[in-house]
Amino acid sequence: MSKREKIIIGVMVFSILFALVYFLTPAMTGSGEKPGDQYTGSEKIIQEIAAELKKVAASPNENYIIARAEAAWTKDPFYKKVQPAPVKGQAGAPDIVYSGFVDMGEKKLAVINGSTYQVGDKLDFGTSFYLRSVEPSRVVIVDKQNQRNIVIKLKDESF
Repeated sequence: MSKREKIIIGVMVFSILFALVYFLTPAMTGSGEKPGDQYTGSEKIIQEIAAELKKVAASPNENYIIARAEAAWTKDPFYKKVQPAPVKGQAGAPDIVYSGFVDMGEKKLAVINGSTYQVGDKLDFGTSFYLRSVEPSRVVIVDKQNQRNIVIKLKDESF
């Protein structure tokens, strides 16, 4: 073993011994008290702040805001649901909104009434409706019950 290898092994052994002593011996503060005892004063501060907050009367507006914040939300403010508009000129057709198009090579997806479909899928809003074709500007839906095709144009949503 060369001198260089001996020095590297010596430094490694020293580092391991130092780490064992540092991590396995209990931590002692200067006065010999346990580390957990230093936080007893914080509980007293928290109790004092809580007592002061109970003395302060909240305004009716603040009470209303607190009550609304604690109550369960009935509607998610971040979820934007596409509201279907009736198809013009198609009697008996359900409300259908074509709101999105995704082209992934050979697979084309359409967003209809907030759900994603590909060609051949059965649509959720009727028992006899299937997606026949998907194009960027329109979709063709087959109504097998009434033996007809329904063409829906892409709904343009500008913010």
